[in-house]
Amino acid sequence: MALPEHEQRKLQDVNSDERAIYLFYHTGEVACYDPKTGKRLYERAAYPASERENFGYTSLVVKSEKGFYQLRNGRKGGLFYFNPQNRTWQKLFEQDYTLNTLIVTPQSEKAYVSCYHGFWIIDLKNGEQQYIPVLETKKGQLVSTEVSTIFQDAQGGLWIGTFNRGLLYHHPAMHKLLNVSRTSFPVSPEEDVTVEAFAEDDDHHIYLKSHSKIYQLTTDKEGARILVPVSASSISTETARALNRGSGNQSYRNQSYTALCTDSRGWTWAGTADGLELFTDNGQTPDHTASPRVFYRENGLSNNFVQAIIEDKNNNIWVTTSNGISRIHVHPENQEVGFTNFNQLDGALEGEYMQGAVFESSDGTLYFGGIDGFTIFCPDQELATPGLPYRPVFTTLRLYGEKVNTGERYGNRIILPQAAPYTTKIELDYNQNFLTFECSALNYVNSERTYYRYQLEGIDKQWMNAFASGQGNATVGNGILQASYTNLPPGEYTFKVAASDNLLQWNENITKIQVTIHAPWWKTTTAYVLYTVALLLIVSGSIRLYIYQTKKKMEQQHKEEILLLRIRNLIEQCNNYEAEQKNRSEKKDCPHPACDTNATASDNGSAFLVQAIELVEKNLDVSGYSVEQLSRDLCMERTGLYRKLVTLLDQSPSLFIRNIRLQRAAQLLAEGQLSVTEIAERTGFSSSSYLSKCFQEMYGCRPSEYAEKAKKST
Repeated sequence: MALPEHEQRKLQDVNSDERAIYLFYHTGEVACYDPKTGKRLYERAAYPASERENFGYTSLVVKSEKGFYQLRNGRKGGLFYFNPQNRTWQKLFEQDYTLNTLIVTPQSEKAYVSCYHGFWIIDLKNGEQQYIPVLETKKGQLVSTEVSTIFQDAQGGLWIGTFNRGLLYHHPAMHKLLNVSRTSFPVSPEEDVTVEAFAEDDDHHIYLKSHSKIYQLTTDKEGARILVPVSASSISTETARALNRGSGNQSYRNQSYTALCTDSRGWTWAGTADGLELFTDNGQTPDHTASPRVFYRENGLSNNFVQAIIEDKNNNIWVTTSNGISRIHVHPENQEVGFTNFNQLDGALEGEYMQGAVFESSDGTLYFGGIDGFTIFCPDQELATPGLPYRPVFTTLRLYGEKVNTGERYGNRIILPQAAPYTTKIELDYNQNFLTFECSALNYVNSERTYYRYQLEGIDKQWMNAFASGQGNATVGNGILQASYTNLPPGEYTFKVAASDNLLQWNENITKIQVTIHAPWWKTTTAYVLYTVALLLIVSGSIRLYIYQTKKKMEQQHKEEILLLRIRNLIEQCNNYEAEQKNRSEKKDCPHPACDTNATASDNGSAFLVQAIELVEKNLDVSGYSVEQLSRDLCMERTGLYRKLVTLLDQSPSLFIRNIRLQRAAQLLAEGQLSVTEIAERTGFSSSSYLSKCFQEMYGCRPSEYAEKAKKST
């Protein structure tokens, strides 16, 4: 698309929509072009040529849903609207001075135009105009200056940039309450103002009492509220009685309370100097023994010292305290109790309220008396909160209470490589485990009415709540959440936080931060693997050492037993030799027949043993060869065999047979040709395990060990 070569007009602005491109010239004309062909479709002028000097210097175009708003300046300033559908201009606003900037609300309901003194608000639907030349701060200061720029955020708040008075903020949800301060009372500077009581007469006039003085609340010609002193004689007796009603402590269930209120549910709210008590048993508990629920500042109450309680016509409970006003919401389903607190940002009186100084007029207006003034809430005011459209912003990380700086090294790590709001993952060493997360809900309307829910997955089992007054492990100051965690063990965590300006309404805008605390090297997976391998090596070495020492001990024991056996044999041989010598000497002294008899007996015993041994050896492979079979083969009775073997060998027949089998088994083991199972079969043992048991009893070691020793000895 090419502009005409000889174009004399100055191009000031360019804008577009889905159909065309629009060029705005200093003459007040707009030229529409087709973006595909570059062809000019039409031109339209916002005003006649005679007015070009009035609006030809500057231009600011703001696009809306259906058209374009243009702020023009020259000798004058004006606001114009161009409608592309019908290709027409409309002049909305004109002043004799320069207009600085323009914003249009998203729904094109209002336009804000700043100027050299204050700004204008223009209702784009009905054309109504409101001029605000002087700005008033929340502290009552008046700001009269040029508004150079103005901006509306997603929460609906207005950011007002001034020429020399800084940056100001305003939101329509602010100042829903009205306060009548000390300056409205016709008193001297030294005189105290404490609003103690309110009353209403039959003509719906409102009266209030401060010390001994009575004032009537009325309005002047401009509609401003004023206080007019009246005498006690000029009001009715009932009104005077209401103003003089005592405001001391009240008694309930044998307890003294600063305030009492039984609501439409039958619940009794009782105020104390340390918290708000709630009785829900409706007095039905015998002896009134039911314990009340108690609410404190950490539960959402504006202050622990309760001064007055009242239920309005909409069944809302209002509580005044020593520092602010609380409105109580009771959830209709789960009867959960929530608090909404009002402070100076809401238009409430700053400071302490008086005991019992609360009143509801016939039209539903609420009056709250305090020190240096009182607060008014009109029932037609909508107290709905605007909501928080943004996710909470992670603003600061603190390590051991010290702020972690971006890009700075802590130990061996740079904890925050980039600024905290852009950080989604944090890695820490094992000794960097005392953390504080600071988050902002960006609640510019009323930072003190900010509620947080946060959770560190892996530590917190459920969501934790934090109010402006702080609760549990977290504190909230100026709307900033500070959630602290100490001595966190190594692991993976996720810190989650959500924010709301209404305790009973939460959106899904959740900020998540991944936190990894690395374990020390001696607690890493590699270290545990090494620990396991080392433990296995130690256990294995211990077992091998135990087996080795046990074998050595058994070998030593076996050697000792063999030595003892040899000693016994030697002793027996010596005894036999001595017996022989003795027998020989006796033979020399005794007659030959007797000697022959003894020799014959000795020969008979030896022959018997040889025959018995031969029979057993002959039947070694017969596992069932028993004492009865042996006595039968020897042609003897079992008892005779028993006496014979005991006399000759000091052994029972069964032990005699088993020893012969074991001796043969020892021979076969020494040869090393057969397995233990085969040897058990050849020596008549019923099983290899029985052979091992008997062999252990006789030789002090298992058959396999005996065979190994025999192999080494050869």
